[in-house]
Amino acid sequence: MDTDEHRLLRPSDAEPREKVFTTRFRARYAETDATGIVYYNQYFVYLEVGRIEMFRELGLTYDRHLPIVETGCRYQASAVFDDLLEVETFVEEVRAKGFRLGGRVFRVGGDGTRTLLVEGFCVMVTVGDDNRPVPLPPAFHAAFGEPEAGP
Repeated sequence: MDTDEHRLLRPSDAEPREKVFTTRFRARYAETDATGIVYYNQYFVYLEVGRIEMFRELGLTYDRHLPIVETGCRYQASAVFDDLLEVETFVEEVRAKGFRLGGRVFRVGGDGTRTLLVEGFCVMVTVGDDNRPVPLPPAFHAAFGEPEAGP
């Protein structure tokens, strides 16, 4: 069954717009379940690590003014304790009051080959101190390589 509701939960088929930000780390024992496999919800944390590192590299602030309003993940394969993981994070879409980021988590083999584990996305909006949406700040447009929207 392919309804509009299900389509919203799928990661975008869009390719990264420009730069892909990469972060590597190892799967920790505490992130695995009783079967020794990395627990499914941990991939959202991995994607967050990639997102935070992308923001850091771009010199952008990541705080309560950037709530996530939509997220999703498609699982392809599993990681286990001590796997070397690589997270790719990229901008998929820039909107007037927010943006959509894509992410992929790979297992990196000893020979350097990568196996796709997860594809995911999140949509973030910019809000003011009153938690109401506000236009995306100029610093984000500049960092994402997007011109500011007109009035």
